[in-house]
Amino acid sequence: MHEFAEQNRTLRSWDLNLTALCADDAPRTVRFLTGAVMACGGYVLSRRFDPGQTAAMEFEFARASCVEMYSVLIAAGLQLSAESHRSLATLCQCTRETLEATAGDPVRVDLNIRCARSGSSCEPGNSNDRFRIA
Repeated sequence: MHEFAEQNRTLRSWDLNLTALCADDAPRTVRFLTGAVMACGGYVLSRRFDPGQTAAMEFEFARASCVEMYSVLIAAGLQLSAESHRSLATLCQCTRETLEATAGDPVRVDLNIRCARSGSSCEPGNSNDRFRIA
């Protein structure tokens, strides 16, 4: 796995720092994303589960699969920050315009996830079942 990463370090790479909220359990979302990233040909470099319903993961993938990775993040139920959406949209647009020259370039992502739940406001039976997003 790391051979791919080491060989591609000489290529142009994108380093993305993404932040997101999730409606579910953040560690469970990271476990789901681990399989999804690998299914799209990516490599999971690290995963962290912190107290307080936060999690993080670092992964890498070939630039040609940027649209698939963007889709995986959305399909996982993540609510990406506006800056994260802009970064991914820029990557996808630039890749589309230069695909032949950049398809194999690595993209490295540092994704930080926080649970959108606030206390018991998301518990079933509560009259206010909306997620509170800070």
